[in-house]
Amino acid sequence: MARRMTRLAIDFGARFTDALAWDATGARIVKLPSGDPAGVLAKALEQLALDAAELEDVRIVTTAPLNALLARRPARTALVTTRGFGDTLQLGRQNRVALYDPVAQSPAPRFLVEDTAIHEVGGRLDAEGAEIEPLDQEGLAAAIAAIRAAGAEAVAVCLLFAHVNSTHEEEVAQALAAGLPGVTVSLSHRVDPAPREYERTVSTLLDAWLSATAAAEMRALSTELVARGFSGPLLYGDGQGVLVPAATAEAERAKVLAGAPAAAARAAAALSDAVTLAIDIGSQSADISLSRGGEVISEPQGSLAGVPLRMTTADMASVALGGARAVRAEGGRLRFDGAEGAAMLDDALCLLGRLQEGQPERLATIAVAIGRTSEEAAQRIVASAEAEMAAELTRFATRRNVDPTRARLVVMGGTGALLAAGVAEAMGLNRVTLPAAPAAAGAMGLALSTRRAEARVAVDTPLADLTTTALEKLLTDLDARLADAPGRTVWSLALAARRPMHHFPLRFHDRPASGEEILTAFAEAYAAAYGIAPPGPGHLFHVIAWRDAPRAPFPGVPSATTPGPGAVATAAGVVWVPEGWHLLPGDGGSLLERIAS
Repeated sequence: MARRMTRLAIDFGARFTDALAWDATGARIVKLPSGDPAGVLAKALEQLALDAAELEDVRIVTTAPLNALLARRPARTALVTTRGFGDTLQLGRQNRVALYDPVAQSPAPRFLVEDTAIHEVGGRLDAEGAEIEPLDQEGLAAAIAAIRAAGAEAVAVCLLFAHVNSTHEEEVAQALAAGLPGVTVSLSHRVDPAPREYERTVSTLLDAWLSATAAAEMRALSTELVARGFSGPLLYGDGQGVLVPAATAEAERAKVLAGAPAAAARAAAALSDAVTLAIDIGSQSADISLSRGGEVISEPQGSLAGVPLRMTTADMASVALGGARAVRAEGGRLRFDGAEGAAMLDDALCLLGRLQEGQPERLATIAVAIGRTSEEAAQRIVASAEAEMAAELTRFATRRNVDPTRARLVVMGGTGALLAAGVAEAMGLNRVTLPAAPAAAGAMGLALSTRRAEARVAVDTPLADLTTTALEKLLTDLDARLADAPGRTVWSLALAARRPMHHFPLRFHDRPASGEEILTAFAEAYAAAYGIAPPGPGHLFHVIAWRDAPRAPFPGVPSATTPGPGAVATAAGVVWVPEGWHLLPGDGGSLLERIAS
């Protein structure tokens, strides 16, 4: 009879899926080729000899949406916006990406919707939410007909000042539901209820884009589990490295966009309380993160794969470089953005004996282009990848005022474990840490994550108008909504100096007692971040309350003990140990260290 494994964590990668099952006595990992997620899930259950009906919980992350973002993959989305605002995405936020370029280049993610799929509808609210012009019903009907004819799978609705008064957006939503049954509708006042039209437009379009590209797979996974008798909680890893219920992930799709890299970041953070710089190198991308005190560093707003996000996520950067990236030669340099069918980094690793699977014969074209033998070309490709990774790590760290040579370097991922020593050398380091199962870092991070229950309320009021009685009722109501969740409540407030400005997050571990207390804390945090006092009296947009449950026990995975050199097998993946280096067991992982001469 198969031994019962009470929990299951699955990381759906671009080429491989890692499944980790564990109970109090041990853990097992299987790696499967990626494909249809529901089918891969079924195979994982079979290979791990698991009965879905006996599982306590299932935890999931996937790199598919992030890889699609990196690839700028189009989706059949549409945008309904206020008349005169159809070019909001095209104009973008006119910040210069490169200071000395003679012409400003907008970084707006225009791939989220085709220009022909943007529909302007008459109707107008003022800045206070009062109706100036009623919604144009004929224009809306024409837009719905055009959306239907184009076969859109998801529609984003972003109307002017909808975050103040949602009446017009709700009218549009009702008309869309009646005219386009089965099409997902994303409303800006629910997705991102904050000012600044460009940012709110991007957030709403991203939600719609994720619905068109990822929602069907999420529903299929849930259906597969239920069909197999699973009745426990289905959890998704979110962009902060915590677990959220499937209902939350489906309602706020951007939460899980960075779930896979955040889970790997959680695995790296668990290895040390020191400042840790980590990179997870997979088949399609490399994800960089930073942690201190065993916790992943988060940021309130930033960008991922070039898309601005107005939500708290782990502070990460994604680089389009991995084992399956095709190589091309350009002016004597090697670049990892070649055409499909060209030689890949994996082919070079295979020829050099670090990887079993590959097509090293494809290296001949690159070898001719750079005037080298195939083996020399392979060495050049690997060295170029290691140098590029080192440069990206250094750039990421220094932009955050961290000395990369003083931080603990953690390298993860199936490809990362084969490049770890070379990346460290390129950074001038003599040691690098790897998790015990480096090729399953995402699944390991899921096992180490905590479950978060969350409640949110929109406030949209000046701090001066927030009475002590109103604040007490607001916070008490939020706390009551979390009554069934274990853990202590944490309060996150979105503020700004003035209503039209970007919101600024403020976290309280003890319940704030008054608007004055919030204002004082806001002023201190603002001055610490920007060096000036807030240029306004303070405005509160929304409050989020959450509780993190205690982490489920995880027995860990044994570290590799063979010193090398050569390819050293681990619980998941192979570590390449070059001549002059050795691999030692470490606390929760392995230490790859240069041998002192």
